[in-house]
Amino acid sequence: MNTYEKILQGIPSQVAIPAALEKLCNWTDENGYPISGYFELRADDGATMQYWLGFNNVSDRFGIFGAGGDGSLYAFWIDDENNQKIVHLGSEGGELYILAENFIDFLRLLAIGYDEIGFADLSMAIEEWNTAIGQEKDAGINPKFRAWVEKEFNVQVPVRGSEIADFNNVAFKNWIEEQVTKYA
Repeated sequence: MNTYEKILQGIPSQVAIPAALEKLCNWTDENGYPISGYFELRADDGATMQYWLGFNNVSDRFGIFGAGGDGSLYAFWIDDENNQKIVHLGSEGGELYILAENFIDFLRLLAIGYDEIGFADLSMAIEEWNTAIGQEKDAGINPKFRAWVEKEFNVQVPVRGSEIADFNNVAFKNWIEEQVTKYA
């Protein structure tokens, strides 16, 4: 079973799977890790959101497809208007962000090369961020992955992650808090 097939097994049927996820899985199966920063594709057993939230009432709105080095989760999320977005769920319950409105924008964000997207200052270019945290300027950057994203999807990878993700948008964080209040 390949990476894509493993990931599909843990994603609820109501979550729409973009073709770009299969392309990313195939690219990773062919090229290996690192993809970008500490991000890795990760298959879920379908129970992670129940453990993360402490209840199962909304688990079917999430489709986990990746993880960060610290255990943060990357997932598809279906909001109350039935729009699907890409979100980050911090390993300790914080860092709840909408990363992108669609999977291709998520790939553009990922291709910038931030070590941990959910903790980086996305208003800084990757080289500025790496310098600020004491890393080599090009740490986390995978030029081969970046070139693939740009060519495969006919897009440009932005200089700054804030061109895609807005960490000041608290809609996802507020939604999680509402669910915890309602079901926990």
